[in-house]
Amino acid sequence: MRAPRDVAKADGIVVWTGPGGGRLEAAAELLKAGKGERLLISGVNTDLTSETVLNLLDIDADIKNCCVDLDYAAEDTIGNARETAIWAKALGYDHILLVTSAYHMPRAQSEIAVATGRIRITAYPVRASEDLNWYSDKARFKRLLNEYAKLILTMLRGTNTRVRESAPDVPLPEKSDTP
Repeated sequence: MRAPRDVAKADGIVVWTGPGGGRLEAAAELLKAGKGERLLISGVNTDLTSETVLNLLDIDADIKNCCVDLDYAAEDTIGNARETAIWAKALGYDHILLVTSAYHMPRAQSEIAVATGRIRITAYPVRASEDLNWYSDKARFKRLLNEYAKLILTMLRGTNTRVRESAPDVPLPEKSDTP
């Protein structure tokens, strides 16, 4: 999965944090380019101050002050999806750019779909250089296999949730005595 070359403008930009990978930098570039009106950084480590996080972004102070939101509540992928859904709903956003690592993007999109159901997501996957030869490293292969298993579970959970929450209430036809 690769980042799109021509990124359409969305209502907002969301980046899910994690070790390395250039995600914050990519999200800051999208914000500077006007690809969304606000940026949510979800899953910020609670040991980091907002000043520390904002200083990592190469954007003007005015933009940092007006248009960057930090989420310290999310601790995992489900939490990221929940906080993304809350943020998007509170701002009335129907379309977001989602920035996260390439290997994590399918599950991230699935979790947001489970959490919101109605938001349009444009994926902006970020690839770490070490992800290119994943098949030659047992640890990377194991990480991808683990991510795939979690994706399957997310999809199953989402399918079950959707059936319960969105099944229409269809009246049964009335029985008639005539054939």
